[in-house]
Amino acid sequence: MESGLPSVAAPTATLDFEQWAREHAPRLLRFATLLTGRRELAEDLTQDALLVAYQRWDAIGAMEHPWAYVVRTLVHRHLAARRSAGRETRRLRLAAAPESVDPGHAVEDRSELQAALAGLGARQRAVVLLRHVDDLSDAQIAAALGCSVATVRSQSSRALAHLRDALTVEARQP
Repeated sequence: MESGLPSVAAPTATLDFEQWAREHAPRLLRFATLLTGRRELAEDLTQDALLVAYQRWDAIGAMEHPWAYVVRTLVHRHLAARRSAGRETRRLRLAAAPESVDPGHAVEDRSELQAALAGLGARQRAVVLLRHVDDLSDAQIAAALGCSVATVRSQSSRALAHLRDALTVEARQP
């Protein structure tokens, strides 16, 4: 599917990292922002993923889909950070988020869709974003996340059901 975005596939020759990073960093940051719901955290995750890519660029640049590797790195780092924070800490942070919103990001943070996305697990959120924002196929998402196509489909189904429920509840509230 063509989405008007830069190609996620690499030519057969090794790419120049700086050129690749200039072309893909804005898209990677947008993905990370939607994944985390927080611009500052997204910037850190993007920098970490690009640093890993830079350090391993000889191998990554020769891959058929370097974008998939870098996205997988970003998602895995995000999942690891969430796991290390612990469930109780996560619950408290999400419960306190409305009172601690940075006024500069208030419009974004109040969006119903962002709130519904925040209710998803990180992997489900990644699947939804890769499919509906980046317009990737199930196979491309599976490659990016390092899982099977069946996992992508089941995670997508569960995530969309959650989003439907969350957005329906929001629509019914006065």
